[in-house]
Amino acid sequence: MATRGATQQSSAPYNRRIVLDVIRRRGEVSRKEIIDLVALSPQTVANITQDLEEIGLVVSKRLKGEKARGQPPMAFALDPRGGDSIGVSLEPRLASAALVNLVGEVLHRSEVEIDARDQAATLKAVVKLVGDLVARSSDAKRLWGVGVALPGPFDVPGFSFTGPTAFEGWTDLSILEELQKAVGLPVFYSIDSAAGALGESLFGVARDLTGFFYLHFGVGLGGALIVDRAAYKGAGGNATEIGHIPIVPHGKACYCGNHGCLERYLSLHSLSEFVTGRADVELSNAEILGLLEADDEKLMDWCRQASGHLRNAVCIIENMLDPATIVIGGSAPRALVERLVALAMPLRHSVRGRGGEGGARITLSDRQEDSSILGAAVLPIHEMLSPSYEVLLQERKGRAEVETFLGARSTGRVTAI
Repeated sequence: MATRGATQQSSAPYNRRIVLDVIRRRGEVSRKEIIDLVALSPQTVANITQDLEEIGLVVSKRLKGEKARGQPPMAFALDPRGGDSIGVSLEPRLASAALVNLVGEVLHRSEVEIDARDQAATLKAVVKLVGDLVARSSDAKRLWGVGVALPGPFDVPGFSFTGPTAFEGWTDLSILEELQKAVGLPVFYSIDSAAGALGESLFGVARDLTGFFYLHFGVGLGGALIVDRAAYKGAGGNATEIGHIPIVPHGKACYCGNHGCLERYLSLHSLSEFVTGRADVELSNAEILGLLEADDEKLMDWCRQASGHLRNAVCIIENMLDPATIVIGGSAPRALVERLVALAMPLRHSVRGRGGEGGARITLSDRQEDSSILGAAVLPIHEMLSPSYEVLLQERKGRAEVETFLGARSTGRVTAI
């Protein structure tokens, strides 16, 4: 069901986002279809589409093959040249970045190994990654900004920035302010799981869903609940931290201070630790794929154990939240995730186990390994593409209306999404 527009004059920015959202989700849509979906007057829709086309966010063309008097009707689609965004995904040992256009296409991608415990070296590496991508952009004036996705939780004493799945030794996120000063672009940031979920909602396998649960499978394990196309944040902004739910009584000590947390059994770090016997070694995706192709005995043992924990996690998520589906994304190799999901079958009975009704219980991201970067790149453009009143009404310093997004931009405070 499409979101309905509002009739008050003060709701004009909201209506623009409604129309832009319909065009994005449909790919190509006629003006008549837009009118039917958003319940706005034909003149209002005509004015909005004209404005969006004039500022370069959408393109129009005549529909061929339509039998009607006069000229064929117009159809609208997002203009891939309407703007680019840079997404940066930070993990303890790897920084990845990509230049992404307005329709979610990855134009250029690069990565570099880092040791996140060294903040100065990490900042230098990220500044170089971003600078290289800025140079590759066809029009630097149409760069929305830089989005950064990084492991959480944030601002939790004794919990944040602890352990090898987070950024050990960090005390805050002041490095992002330094990044903004260095690159001269607005910087937005989010927990990697929330960023990945927004990426799937705007450009991925969940683009037609208003709500779902996103399971972020990377060095650590995170989660995000999407409700009405917005991430549910919770009281402190750290909701659905699924990786730190204790699932094994008297289990492995976790870096959060508890024992038996899910992340200690289902994450790339837990895989590396299990296979190598060392907590200070992280296997690369290429190494993991090599072991997977060789049916390495240690890796297969880990997969069998991890798949059981995945089966339990799915049951917990479904019974707690009853999501339309659980989307699995993150930086883990898709082949590994496919193996885990196959071994987790059959899933446990839950409130979602209705004999196959209501769609797939698990959906794999089609941007696996790039979902973190895409999610990060979404952050600078999310408020423009989202019709949510929550997004629209947020008081953000430097926030601009759609009409001014292509002009001068503020480089004020770093913004959390």
